[in-house]
Amino acid sequence: MLFLNVIPIFIARGIERPHTYLTIAGFTPHPAHYILYGKTRSIRLDHIEKLCKLLICEPADLFVWYLNKNEILSDKHPLKKLIRREEETNIHNLIADVPFKDIAKIAAAIKEQKDDQETKKEA
Repeated sequence: MLFLNVIPIFIARGIERPHTYLTIAGFTPHPAHYILYGKTRSIRLDHIEKLCKLLICEPADLFVWYLNKNEILSDKHPLKKLIRREEETNIHNLIADVPFKDIAKIAAAIKEQKDDQETKKEA
C-alpha cells in the first residue's frame, strides 16, 4: 500500500515544527495535518509540487510503499524502490554514536558533494 510519508524528510532537514512550517508556507491547517500524519487518501498535484520545492526533494521521496500480506511482486517491480528503512531517513540516528571528529569528516564530505552538484549545474 502506498502512503505519503514526509515526517522523515522534515527530521532530516532539521525542521522541528513541521505543521507550523507547512502553514507558514501556505498550506491550510487541515491539509497540513493530513499530509504530515499520512491520513490523506488523495493529494493534489500542486501540493506535491509545493512539498518538493519546500523540502528540496523528488515526488518519489514523499511516498513509502508497504507490501500487503498476500501480495507478491517481482524484486524488479518499480514500487519496491519506495520501500524505506528507518535508518535511511534519520541522519540523527545514524550519527548519534559517531565521534565528533568523524562528524566533521562527514560534514566535509557532504559539503564536497554539494559543491560537486553545484559545479555540474553550472556546466
